[in-house]
Amino acid sequence: MDDLLDYLGTAERAVEAAVAVVRSGIGRERSISGKGDRDFATDLDYAVEDQIRAFLAEETPGIPLLGEERGRTGDTDSHYEWVLDPIDGTINFAHRSPLFGISLALTRSGMPVVGVVQAPMAEERFSAALGHGAALNKQSLKTTGPAELSSAVVALADFPFGPDAERRTQRRFALLQRLVPKVQRIRMLGTAALDLCWLASGRVDAVLHDRINLWDVAAGTVIAREAGALVTDLDGVDYGSGAMSVLAAGPQVHRALLAELG
Repeated sequence: MDDLLDYLGTAERAVEAAVAVVRSGIGRERSISGKGDRDFATDLDYAVEDQIRAFLAEETPGIPLLGEERGRTGDTDSHYEWVLDPIDGTINFAHRSPLFGISLALTRSGMPVVGVVQAPMAEERFSAALGHGAALNKQSLKTTGPAELSSAVVALADFPFGPDAERRTQRRFALLQRLVPKVQRIRMLGTAALDLCWLASGRVDAVLHDRINLWDVAAGTVIAREAGALVTDLDGVDYGSGAMSVLAAGPQVHRALLAELG
């Protein structure tokens, strides 16, 4: 377990170095690269990823890295892998919203075991390592959440884009019709990493994403779990290697949401 604390320290230093890159670019004109239907990356997405890649290549040369923008590189025989979303919430960032973060996780045999999510504009760093708890700016986090679904603030993913968006949007409308009368509020923050961190810190009470990439939530799942939340896929299976969806909440709200999805 002590090795995980060492890796957590490495991840925090890597993210801190990348925050300087973000801050140096805030307020400047952005270069944008299209990635498909209503999706894009900015020059800072690439700059942050390159900064963290260079740092981790020096600090942990035997561990491969999967990044949203440049894919997977390194020794694929390793049981460990870094997983990076250089700017989670790119659309928010490009529109000058502070709701974005740098998300870096370490997985072991496909399961996230270390997570760091930093929101540069809020000066907040969420961090966790398996078995060592979660923290916000070094202060311990413990989420409890409401006992009833009717008191829960539920964070959902943005409406879909890309292939199959129309069918998935119709499914989202159906989900909203079921949930809106039964929960206190619905929120769409536009950043899955902060959704899970806000769950850990009690700012929302549940997170539900029906389709998600590993780099979006790997770090956040560790933070939410170590703060006391249940984190599964939409079938109720513990979130881990190969999962394509995520449902996270305290035990009672989690159980109620699973029933609504069933």
